[in-house]
Amino acid sequence: MPQEGPDENGACTPQCIWFRCGKQVLQRRGNMHWCSWLEDKCVGPSCAYAVCARRKLMPENRCGLVLKRVTTDIYRPDDFGVHIKLRGKISRRVGDEDIV
Repeated sequence: MPQEGPDENGACTPQCIWFRCGKQVLQRRGNMHWCSWLEDKCVGPSCAYAVCARRKLMPENRCGLVLKRVTTDIYRPDDFGVHIKLRGKISRRVGDEDIV
């Protein structure tokens, strides 16, 4: 029966509704997925022609639908201080201090 997303371990499976074959030879026969190019059972995402329709197939046969992106900020907002020195009439009106 087709399912959406990975199995319980987070791995991609041929039972997923987004799993496709790059050679377009994948056939669903009942509960089994058959490769008509090899005339054998589909090996799943470890095949060189395995494709995810949502482009979420990650290395090591992981499904990107369940992975969370971890990002860290290298720069803090304090690192981007902009100091402007005013001249002329504007500096007399505002004062002689820097604008941050």
